[in-house]
Amino acid sequence: MMYLITFNKIIYTTPMSVGQFLVSREDGDAFEQMTLTEPEVHIDIDDVLQPALRNGFRHPEGLLVDESLVDIMTAPQRLEMAAQAQSALESQLEELHTDPIPVTDATHAHQVDQLSRKARLDHEEALRWAQNTRNELLERPVDDELQRHWEQRPTGSSAHSH
Repeated sequence: MMYLITFNKIIYTTPMSVGQFLVSREDGDAFEQMTLTEPEVHIDIDDVLQPALRNGFRHPEGLLVDESLVDIMTAPQRLEMAAQAQSALESQLEELHTDPIPVTDATHAHQVDQLSRKARLDHEEALRWAQNTRNELLERPVDDELQRHWEQRPTGSSAHSH
């Protein structure tokens, strides 16, 4: 899947892969074969534009970029949201267990506590990795040709499905 960000900053997706795009571009009909739809979830414009300016492709309506690069940009936020949901769930579960823990259940309670601690550490490690990967992507230089294409912004352009 690829993302298209139009000159008027509307984001679309296409099921076409980069490989399919490159083959059909060689045949001269890449854009005619492309089906565009709006994404089902909100995606920040910069999460598409920044990788598109570095590793994207020109499109008559804007820039195309592979979904994996957008995933790198959005991973830290997705991990944070998952951690917040997990934390809220743990808080709700703690509220349900206000009674003292019987001695027979103490070992189980300790194991659950250890698992929760390990999950938090795993999350912190995953978040650090995601943030580092995102930073590495943003440290790549912007492609001058893609930057010029983006800045030309033809008047009256609008993306449409075929």
